[in-house]
Amino acid sequence: MMKTFYRSNLPHIQPIGGTFFITFRLEGSLPLLYLKKIRSELNDKIFEIKTSRYLDANEAIYNQRKLFFKKMDWGLDQIIDGNNFLKNEKVAEIIASKIHLFDGELYDLLAYCIMPNHVHLVFDTSIQLQGKENENLNLKNYIQVNEILRKVKGGSAFEVNRFLNRKGKFWQRESYDHYVRSGKELTNIIWYVIRNPVVAKLVDNWEDYKFTYWKDCSDV
Repeated sequence: MMKTFYRSNLPHIQPIGGTFFITFRLEGSLPLLYLKKIRSELNDKIFEIKTSRYLDANEAIYNQRKLFFKKMDWGLDQIIDGNNFLKNEKVAEIIASKIHLFDGELYDLLAYCIMPNHVHLVFDTSIQLQGKENENLNLKNYIQVNEILRKVKGGSAFEVNRFLNRKGKFWQRESYDHYVRSGKELTNIIWYVIRNPVVAKLVDNWEDYKFTYWKDCSDV
């Protein structure tokens, strides 16, 4: 039986055939003191929730984790003294190519945005379930999210390091993944992703940012 939940620094909920919002960032893209601060704030709030009489503690914790992500993403947009290799257009092209490589095979690619120091990615893995019975799924015929990210991040890191003539870690090991629970949430997430360059004041209109992709942009 395949695992659909695991924990590292953050919990990862990865239902089979789900739609996911992923964020992964460059190694060294955020100051450790800033990360320590927002993680401490998250842990303190979770402790408060667990030791208080919240009507729905799970929902409250879920909301705090979303707030943590927003603080992390704000830091990636605003704190620019870390690594920002993705500003190099050739590097961004390598990563975009790697993301598109698995479209139609491991996932249905819905949207992405390659920012100077991080990547937002939205995809639907239900494409892997076509013609398969759930009870026959296994690690050989269904590729889970953590393995998809290993392919995207590992493959792109190898090619980018070769292009930049550098060695060492390229991506931060752990990624942020969020299981999308409804169509409304998916719409909100996609708008969040494609508007990231606007919020970060890189462009005035999201359409003007070269490394933004939205599958359904023709319907806008």
